[in-house]
Amino acid sequence: MVLRRLMEEYPEQFAEYAEKVLDSYFGNIFVTYKNEKILYVNQRMAASVHMSKEELTGMPLAELREQKLWLRSVSQELYDEKREPFNAYNVSKYGDELFTHIEPIFDEQGQVLMSAQFSIPKRMLTEFSNYFEREKSDLQKYKEIADYLDARKEASEVVICRSPATKLAFGDARFLASIDSTVLICGETGTGKDVLANYIYRHSKRSGQPFVPVNCSAIPAELVESEFFGYERGAFTGARTSGKSGLFEMANHGTLFLDEVGELPLPMQAKLLRALETGEIMRVGGSRLVRTDARVIAATNRDLKQMVAEKKFREDLYYRLNVMPLFLPPLRERREDILPLAEQFLSRYNRKYGLSRTLDQEMRQGLLEYRWPGNIRELRNVIERYAISGRLDIAGGDGDGGDGGRLTVELDEGATLREACGRFEAEYIRRALDACGGSVARAAERLGIHRSLLYKKLGRLDPGAGPAR
Repeated sequence: MVLRRLMEEYPEQFAEYAEKVLDSYFGNIFVTYKNEKILYVNQRMAASVHMSKEELTGMPLAELREQKLWLRSVSQELYDEKREPFNAYNVSKYGDELFTHIEPIFDEQGQVLMSAQFSIPKRMLTEFSNYFEREKSDLQKYKEIADYLDARKEASEVVICRSPATKLAFGDARFLASIDSTVLICGETGTGKDVLANYIYRHSKRSGQPFVPVNCSAIPAELVESEFFGYERGAFTGARTSGKSGLFEMANHGTLFLDEVGELPLPMQAKLLRALETGEIMRVGGSRLVRTDARVIAATNRDLKQMVAEKKFREDLYYRLNVMPLFLPPLRERREDILPLAEQFLSRYNRKYGLSRTLDQEMRQGLLEYRWPGNIRELRNVIERYAISGRLDIAGGDGDGGDGGRLTVELDEGATLREACGRFEAEYIRRALDACGGSVARAAERLGIHRSLLYKKLGRLDPGAGPAR
């Protein structure tokens, strides 16, 4: 037997440490012998009935039952009925509601020799339940973040830096990765600002900690504060009973990436500024400050300085974010990157769809001559369409398709109406994005839908091909 071996190996320490282990158990332990006396109780059990372990150990069970410390005697029920292990609800003299599990221990003749009873107060079960809800909520958020990172893993592992402009941007990013300061990445939509942010994170001293990306434009204005800072239980109608951790707490000791930061509402900008300056946040409905340590990398395709002049962005927040600025040039100024990026995307979609497409010289020349108003996102979409259809459909100089902007769907007799409509919708959305230079906000306005709905539709079209930033 394992315990006997331990007793032989550690004769002096065994009893002392065994008792410490049992006393550290989070619930109550109550062991009886032949329905005659108490064989053992742990510290929590003794404290729950306001007695000492010494008083209880060896006490006859009849004497204990006379004190009516509990509404029912679970051990008596077990000895009377010689029952199998069972669970019971009980209430102590001091008002504690208990969940109790009791196990019979039989001798060689099959008689109940001892009983081992384990009880957990209801308040502790409630705490466990709240903890599980919080963990479940955070796990879901981490799952969303993991999905976000997995979808961009291939793009971030191999960084294309062939042009002088890209080499300069990523060279500066490598330097800033070693400095634990706020970084603001500027550039047109679709230039790869999320890739640059991830690059900084992966080369920083926080690389082993969480990387939490958030698209500020995709969060409804009324939910921004609760998403950033979390909320306490019952903070508002529809709030989880256990409360919820915010993005700042999830990014603690790691990096928080605020994409499209220029889309934050003005009231939230003031609260974000305070969090950046003090490192403290308060949950919605909370009454205490929570200390966090998250490095912030922000990105925008907007002219924040112009927005400050127009009173659409706080000046103090602008200077707080713009400690170390980085500029990522548009793809038309990084022509050396076009073909390597195209080859990278084509390789990815060949694997995804089980194809073997290649780019001939004429196609390569066409890719180089086009101005790419939608930047890397547009290039990726063009390559994906080529991988699927075998036709390299590069938009005309005005941003419309080579067919003058007409949108057609080829008749596939094997497709249902729903499938055909889905294909039309997918192509229509892609055309709208291309026409708007890859800007989700402008494309959503053009399509007449909320941008959060457009993000959902983009996720359904291709979860791995969300908007490049």
